[in-house]
Amino acid sequence: MIKPAHQWQTRRHLAIRAPERPFEDDPRSEAFTLVFEDGQHDGQPGWAKCGLERQQVDERGAADPDTVHAISAWLIARGARRIELRGPAGESLATGPISPATLEQPNVERATRLISICPSNLEAIAALDCFDRVIACEDSSDYPPEVTALERLGPDLGPDLDRIAALAPDLVVSSLSVPGMERNVTGLRARGIPQLVLAPRSIADVLAELELLGRALGVEPRAAVVIADMRAQIAALERDAGAREPARVYLEWWPRPMFTPGSACYSNELIALAGGVNVFGAQPGSSLEITAEQLIAAQPQLCFVSWCGVALDKLDPRRLIDRPGLEQLDAARRGHVYPLDERFSGRPGPRMLEAARIMAAGIQRAHRLVGPDLG
Repeated sequence: MIKPAHQWQTRRHLAIRAPERPFEDDPRSEAFTLVFEDGQHDGQPGWAKCGLERQQVDERGAADPDTVHAISAWLIARGARRIELRGPAGESLATGPISPATLEQPNVERATRLISICPSNLEAIAALDCFDRVIACEDSSDYPPEVTALERLGPDLGPDLDRIAALAPDLVVSSLSVPGMERNVTGLRARGIPQLVLAPRSIADVLAELELLGRALGVEPRAAVVIADMRAQIAALERDAGAREPARVYLEWWPRPMFTPGSACYSNELIALAGGVNVFGAQPGSSLEITAEQLIAAQPQLCFVSWCGVALDKLDPRRLIDRPGLEQLDAARRGHVYPLDERFSGRPGPRMLEAARIMAAGIQRAHRLVGPDLG
């Protein structure tokens, strides 16, 4: 399936990304052309400018009642939890906190025909013993094993929304966990499909969203059991981590260009539970593009490669150890680079704590090799 060209969709317009960066002080800001389909604007496009700290739209975008929802989805997918949207003359259109829980509020008492369009969502549904209600999912889901029997809808950043509409689910469990997923959330809304949006940025968010999903599915007691089990795992990890000096950790989500989690990400907590600290954990945002020079300056004692969508047997630490530009990276020279299964580290759900245990084993292994200061 070809990836859609638009970034979001409302009932009136499509937002097409433009090449320029609208706010020079915000490297993650994006500009959009708004293409209206309702015939109300004589075919003239509108515009939108979106940054993490401020956003602006022209009078056409301001007149669309779904624009605030669309830009909120864009923001949430990038780790932001506040909107500061202004009109063409600088007038305030929307300001204040935003959250996935209030973005969509489906009117369903007990959904029995479910569709999941994010792997972590399907794993949460399965943990709540509701997998038998799922009728379809996106292509990346690989757990539980019974997933092979489900209809597939395309990639998680571009599922077939028209097919979802044709399947007439009671509820779609959608996500804004990574940039680009706003296309799904806004497209479902434009088609009038009920959805529950999950987008956890912390372990506490994961637990809260399990509770929320449990209510939507009418299985609150089972959700309480799953949450209690995760809390017990967290307590055990915290006890073990407290017995060691924290190690400086670099977690790589993508090698070229290099991406790593920033402050607005649950990965910092997983690293802390393993007995470490994220060397880029003070940087704003949920996902950061970094350079080799920045990584060397950060001086991690250990590195974990956990590339998005790459199977464990394809995670080759040598691709970081031998990477041009990292010759002065001490952790690479010492061989303190380990694979980390992205199915745990990259999916904020019931199985995510396994990532902390894997990293803890790596930290302990490095301690045994070179001592408590890791060299």
